[in-house]
Amino acid sequence: MSDIRHSLLRRDALSAAKEVLYHLDIYFSSQLQSAPLPIVDKGPVELLEEFVFQVPKERGAQPKEQTKDSVRQIIFSSLFSPQGNKADDSRMSLLGKLVSMAVAVCRIPVLECAASWLQRTPVVYCVRLARALVDDYCCLVPGSVQTLKQIFSASPRFCCQFITSVTALYDLSSDDLIPPLDLLEMIVNWILEDPSVLQVLLMLQAHLTEKNLYGRLGLVLFDHMVPLVEEVNRLADELNPLNASQEIELALDRLAQALQVAMASGALLCTRDDLRTLCSRLPHNNLLQLVISGPVQQSPHTGLPPGFYPHIHTPPLGYGAVPAHPAAHPALPTHPGHTFISGMTFPFRPIH
Repeated sequence: MSDIRHSLLRRDALSAAKEVLYHLDIYFSSQLQSAPLPIVDKGPVELLEEFVFQVPKERGAQPKEQTKDSVRQIIFSSLFSPQGNKADDSRMSLLGKLVSMAVAVCRIPVLECAASWLQRTPVVYCVRLARALVDDYCCLVPGSVQTLKQIFSASPRFCCQFITSVTALYDLSSDDLIPPLDLLEMIVNWILEDPSVLQVLLMLQAHLTEKNLYGRLGLVLFDHMVPLVEEVNRLADELNPLNASQEIELALDRLAQALQVAMASGALLCTRDDLRTLCSRLPHNNLLQLVISGPVQQSPHTGLPPGFYPHIHTPPLGYGAVPAHPAAHPALPTHPGHTFISGMTFPFRPIH
């Protein structure tokens, strides 16, 4: 259609209108040979509007900007997508310097490209970029984390992907893989300012259900939960002699909330027995006990055996009242401060 339009622009209004109708006659005649109802594409409609109804063609800057963004993304990807060869080390070194510089000068287009790169690149490379940024802004120069902190309003998408990469980087397996305090405080501030990093799990169930993947595709691996729970248990043991019972209780509440949301949304798939075994060594916590002992609905997917989460999302009937079968859970504790209802947020207690 673009070639036809260029030809029509050289004609007067009357002959251009006739020419449009002639080309449309040929166009739709060709379509009717292959389909009983022709599909009216955008191109013919635009020609009619411009040359028959004399509506000026809008040639704004927005489409050009979108094209420029697309070209920028393609160039960025071709430059820095890992190829599995010797050039990857140089590629990653240059990428780290580029993104670090983009953070320093708040260059949004580069940060947006980096966000797309982080989203589609294998985690081993994302971790390397995260490490480079943490070294530059949390380790080398004291106080420079404020520069990294300020880019949240400029590129929330990059910050979201950066948090994901940092989570993969610091697996708590050694002292070197425990995040710096400055980094933790910065991420907490980001989340307090915009908790939608956290709310993504709440939106996940609808997307998985729409694609018939709910209960079939676990996005949070159970194996990744094991070192996290072990680290929480270790820290609780260290804090126990320091009269830090409130801090321990808060940490366990947060863990229970994360587990419940992950299971209810279908992100975490595991058996109830596996979850009980995993959490058995943790200090007692009423909310955590409620989560791991919650009711399990029969799976709607035949591929999942009974007893599999995420079917804990059904709210416990008569919670707080006398259970229908009291002998079924003789030691089940009550915890009236935390109502366990699907679709409702947990009480939030800010960390001071």
